[in-house]
Amino acid sequence: MAIMVVPGRHPPRTSTVKEVILMGRNNKQTADYFPHYIGSSRTKFILEQRWHNDGYAFWFKLLELLCAADGQYYDCWTKINWDYLIAVTGVSSETAEEILNTLAGMDKVDKELWETCRVIWIESLMANLKSLYDKRTSAPERPPVTLFPGRKWDNLGITGSEIAENEEKEPETPKTGEEKPKRARKPSSLSAAQLALFEKFYAAYPKKVDRGTAEKAWAKISPPPDEEMTERIVEAVRLSIKFDSRFRERQYTPAPASWLNAKGYMNDFSQGGERNNGDARNDNGTSDGFTPSGGFRGR
Repeated sequence: MAIMVVPGRHPPRTSTVKEVILMGRNNKQTADYFPHYIGSSRTKFILEQRWHNDGYAFWFKLLELLCAADGQYYDCWTKINWDYLIAVTGVSSETAEEILNTLAGMDKVDKELWETCRVIWIESLMANLKSLYDKRTSAPERPPVTLFPGRKWDNLGITGSEIAENEEKEPETPKTGEEKPKRARKPSSLSAAQLALFEKFYAAYPKKVDRGTAEKAWAKISPPPDEEMTERIVEAVRLSIKFDSRFRERQYTPAPASWLNAKGYMNDFSQGGERNNGDARNDNGTSDGFTPSGGFRGR
């Protein structure tokens, strides 16, 4: 077919085969599905061992949430986003914090983005969505920390909801020449007597995180602990450190609030010796580690 060329004008440009293919591809960065492999996995094993069905459900509901999120990451910084995550996964705020901290410690959730920016990014999810994004113009990439300026998460007992509320308050700007006021910890909700007893527990507990939430959990104990009960709780902490396999490694140790809410001080270790160190065992009863069998790649 002849192409008429008008003087002074460039001839029409024909698209290459590659460009035609790309023009026909979808450019959205959400996913309608993800592979759900039925094989055993280290992640599922640990979540089910510690949180039972709640841990299992949290993991897969989190993956569903990430698939629906534009860019395949979820930002928990604001109160509304954090509350939505809690509602979708069906667990308490304390449990969600503990599970996400554990996943970050296992490098299943991007540790830097979670601990610094409260952003959830799972690299292995993207690996499992590769075949989907091969048919699209581009795949989402890990968001850089610089995408979320001004954030610094210190995990000093403040929940995701509380930090969002704090953001809404205008910070006091010190006058020129004045020192910037130091950040003071929130006043305790406990009475002076109960705070003194809580201090004994907190001093004995090996993992000192989310103190504010732990104080609230202490306040829920009924009847309120006296000196004698506090001594029993402290002794239960010592026994848990000795016999409970979760206390072997800090990343698996429950947060103090979670331990109190679960009434960990009522566990009975009198019927046996020290428990195993949490290693997974296969169907033969041996403990030669985890054998990937079709679960998420890069586990």
